[in-house]
Amino acid sequence: MKIGFQGIKGAYSEIAVNQYFKNLCGNIDAISFDGFDDVFEAVKNKEIDAGVIPFENTIAGSVASNYDLLVRDGLVIVGEVFVKINHCLLFNKGTSFDNLKTIYSHPVALDQCKDFIKKHKLKAVPVYDTAGAAKMVSERLRIDEAAIASNLCAEIYNLNKIDESIESHVSITKFFVVVLPEMVDRINLETIQSTNENIKKEKTCIALKTKHYPGALVNALQRLSMHNVNMTKLESRPILGTPWEYMFFVEIDGGIDDENIKKVLVEIEATSLFFKILGSYPKGTE
Repeated sequence: MKIGFQGIKGAYSEIAVNQYFKNLCGNIDAISFDGFDDVFEAVKNKEIDAGVIPFENTIAGSVASNYDLLVRDGLVIVGEVFVKINHCLLFNKGTSFDNLKTIYSHPVALDQCKDFIKKHKLKAVPVYDTAGAAKMVSERLRIDEAAIASNLCAEIYNLNKIDESIESHVSITKFFVVVLPEMVDRINLETIQSTNENIKKEKTCIALKTKHYPGALVNALQRLSMHNVNMTKLESRPILGTPWEYMFFVEIDGGIDDENIKKVLVEIEATSLFFKILGSYPKGTE
């Protein structure tokens, strides 16, 4: 299977691909793309079988625009995977930590490691992504430059590393595995065959736009409480082209195979102007 991710080799998204499809590694071709929208387009156009996309980090928050892409392109979530972000300081072989003056990485990674950077009086320079920073440092071969990136980047780009995590606080990124609706059964079958376990749908994600009256959102979401269904996430996004109107993204515990969940979703849909099930899938492990 061809699985797409955003970034270059060594990106945390590639780690998510390897982690989710670890039992299928012999049959997986991980393909990199420049942008998240490129991954979505490739899935939609059947250039790849699935995409692995970050949707939330425990410190940086949601990658909200990816929810927009999920609705726009009609893709479906079939799984989630959690990746612990282990930032390493990477630098060229033949140099030492004492020579370092400038450090490159994605702005979020630089912010997550700001205490380390400040302590060692390094100059932080933002670049497009963490793996790209590692690749750039390895190509420039300067003794005074380093990158913040993953352990995997150290192997790929032949860089020295400081093994311990240098981030100020532990963070975890949640990735969704997204596919075309007609690919759901194939991905699930591949997973069953590789793990000898059935797919147990334990979470469901929906998108909805409420009707226009006071308390419309409360009216929709109180259906969850009425049926004793736990909501694990609520995200709002402005709808492009319609100022001051919003799409709401809701994650709940329970899969659509559960009759109680089916009842809840039918009731929420009845209160909404727009309603879409974005996926029902197994819980990821942290």
